[in-house]
Amino acid sequence: MILLKKCPLCSGLKFAKKLTCTDHTKSKENFTIVSCETCKFTFTNPRPKEESLGEYYKSEMYISHTNSSKGIFNWMYQTVRKHSIRAKVLFLKKIKSGGAHLDIGCGTGEFLNACRKSGFITKGVEPSLSARKQAIENYNLSVSEESDLSQYNASEFDSVTMWHVLEHITDLNETAGHLHQILKPDGKLIIAVPNHNCWEASYYKEFWAGWDVPIHLWHFSKSTMEKLFKKHKFKLLKTKPMIFDSYYVSLLSEEFSSGEKKFFKGFLVGFISNLFGIFTKRGHSSIIYVFEKEK
Repeated sequence: MILLKKCPLCSGLKFAKKLTCTDHTKSKENFTIVSCETCKFTFTNPRPKEESLGEYYKSEMYISHTNSSKGIFNWMYQTVRKHSIRAKVLFLKKIKSGGAHLDIGCGTGEFLNACRKSGFITKGVEPSLSARKQAIENYNLSVSEESDLSQYNASEFDSVTMWHVLEHITDLNETAGHLHQILKPDGKLIIAVPNHNCWEASYYKEFWAGWDVPIHLWHFSKSTMEKLFKKHKFKLLKTKPMIFDSYYVSLLSEEFSSGEKKFFKGFLVGFISNLFGIFTKRGHSSIIYVFEKEK
């Protein structure tokens, strides 16, 4: 295990324990989540060593690396994913109409393939062998195993996307620095992450599926996302909620908290959480952030 002694956002040295959460999808181990007393950045601490993290992804419940529709949660995920891919491509085209695009954590390649069909020149990064193999074999995509972004040229990309990937990356500051380097001066960076300030997180507490310990190393709020990327000379342009995430995460959280699939209650909590996201400053379960380089 690795124990962080310094906040990666502000270098603060004092942390407050926030929660102890269980890895419900694989090991059933408990992990502590802390918040920096200076900047309130929240993260899993301690966490497994980088070389050991891969073992925690080997679960049938970790479904972003598969196209299986077996089981209600897989079916729901795949159904929503088909709709969300179209929505994501339309959103990207409003931000950048075309050009060189990099999708980090491209999974099995559906979104990247849709981008290519929409006129983008695409590259992807995916560390999972099985997911990468599907992306290459099914869609003939250019997908790299190597997650080190220094492999790319300076100012190579017009746009970069990271859909629920940043919370998994071990070195935040190095990654943010490389993102700044590989984007063109007028390039756009689009990142989606869970928002631990959402209402359903406060409702489910340690059972909130968005904590997803230990593979979620970092837990973001609107404030800490903006602070992190401002530190690396990015400017926040806009945010957009991911409405469906509240329902899916609430359904999983119900199962974690009660051991039962309580669909009606899960949907109700997701609906309430979305209302709080609309009418309060809490924000939604997951949020898309659009950044550009500071001028």
